[in-house]
Amino acid sequence: MYMMRSLTPYILATLLSGFIAWTPLHASTPKQSFDKGYRQHLKGNHADAVKYYTKAIKRKPSYAQAYLMRAAAHHSMKEYERAMKDYTRVIESGDNYFKAVGHFNRGVVQYDIGKYSAAITDFTWALSYDHKMAAAYLHRGIAKGRAGDKKGQVQDFVYAARSGDSEVRGWLEKHAPHVLGRK
Repeated sequence: MYMMRSLTPYILATLLSGFIAWTPLHASTPKQSFDKGYRQHLKGNHADAVKYYTKAIKRKPSYAQAYLMRAAAHHSMKEYERAMKDYTRVIESGDNYFKAVGHFNRGVVQYDIGKYSAAITDFTWALSYDHKMAAAYLHRGIAKGRAGDKKGQVQDFVYAARSGDSEVRGWLEKHAPHVLGRK
């Protein structure tokens, strides 16, 4: 009995030091989980990326960037409903940057599934948070064209060009210079 009492502090110390040594290897912060997910995402391992992003979100439920990237991974896997759900969480984050990006990306998903009117609405919301987002003008213009609004399509292409999209500007200068005020 005496021997056990005298060994107890050593046993506890050994167990504690083993736990401390083990913890950094196996525990991870939300950022570490996010980074692992991002590396998997870049490799095209979208399912694994989703697992890591989900782990980051579980540890930090307000992690807008993790929702954004998980939505992108879902979108890449054609899991459109899951992507839209996560983009909606990004929009609800409260930060205007994430609201703009969330609406833009959800608009792309809406477009991909043929919901052009909903896509136009999301692109318009994105522009309400960032009126210089050339990609939102371009994509809204494409969606307007699909919805039959050719005049709106051209107008948004002009806005995209004026907002810095050099490819759209070059195309308009070559094929429709009059819409840019040139002859």
